[in-house]
Amino acid sequence: MKKKLHKIYKWAFRFANTRYSWLVMFVCAFADASFFPLQTPLVFIGLALFNIKNTYNLALYGTLGTVIGTILGYGIGHFAWLNGEGEFTGVAMFFFNHIPGFSIEMYEKIKALFIKWDFWILFSAGFTPFPYKLFSISSGVFNLNLAIVLIATLVGHGIRFFLLGLIIKKAGRGIKKLFSRNMKPVAIAYALSIIIIIVLIKFL
Repeated sequence: MKKKLHKIYKWAFRFANTRYSWLVMFVCAFADASFFPLQTPLVFIGLALFNIKNTYNLALYGTLGTVIGTILGYGIGHFAWLNGEGEFTGVAMFFFNHIPGFSIEMYEKIKALFIKWDFWILFSAGFTPFPYKLFSISSGVFNLNLAIVLIATLVGHGIRFFLLGLIIKKAGRGIKKLFSRNMKPVAIAYALSIIIIIVLIKFL
């Protein structure tokens, strides 16, 4: 799976300087919010660093892709996750057995978060280490109001993408130089970006 993900990221970054970069961002965000494990912030940073002038456009399409992907994830959870007896369906077991990031233990953790925080957890879910598809599917399983789920997703991920975009606009050229030399500094820059965003969210 790691090799497949590496190929996907490599494929995505090929479009960084093309007119299709927005579409790649949208598709990656859509997949990440619904059924496939992708680090959309990493995709966003990679695309934006190579096309800084379109950073905010990429943030917009990343947000929209996440929101629309959430609709699919919600549908999977609502219609295909549990059977009439409340047991996991074949669809759920396929996710648990074949999709990285999914496990029964992780599902139970997300369930506990929903029980404690209800839909409010969705506002901050984009800043947690958990794949967002877990939250979109779980919100369907627990029959949360879809409109509220989408608003929470729009606000939470909109803040994440546009704050990342602001950071890239301010420091993008310096980070881009590091990117061209070594992937490790980019990983550090990515981690710092997430930390900055979490701090901002906490105090705003």
